[in-house]
Amino acid sequence: MALNPYANYKQISISTMSPGEQVVLLFNEAIKNMRLGAKLLREENFEAAEKCTEKSKRIFDYLMKALDRKYEISLELYKFYSFFNREIIRAEIRRDASVLEAVIPLVEEMRDTFSQAEKLSHINKGARNVRNL
Repeated sequence: MALNPYANYKQISISTMSPGEQVVLLFNEAIKNMRLGAKLLREENFEAAEKCTEKSKRIFDYLMKALDRKYEISLELYKFYSFFNREIIRAEIRRDASVLEAVIPLVEEMRDTFSQAEKLSHINKGARNVRNL
């Protein structure tokens, strides 16, 4: 059985990403599914909306499990991820797209913060490498 070249490329791309890049990718996927879920809720396509929101909840569950609890920031991140999941569940129960739409900017802001941190990490790493030459 031949492998799908696109799936193979995607797998290789993900496996070569830094942990920070992977976190940003997960946030992007959660945001995409939350947006689509909100759209589907507005269209009253509840079954399809739930598939999208389930994907977002699984991402935040994964991020909560991946936290290293020895760092103080982990508790704060856990609270954010847990809040995101509670809001997604609230949107599912109420079948209310506005609940998702209200939380998406917070998720985007957190994604942007991780993205900036990742960029700074690469800049700092590059500066250290130059100094070591």
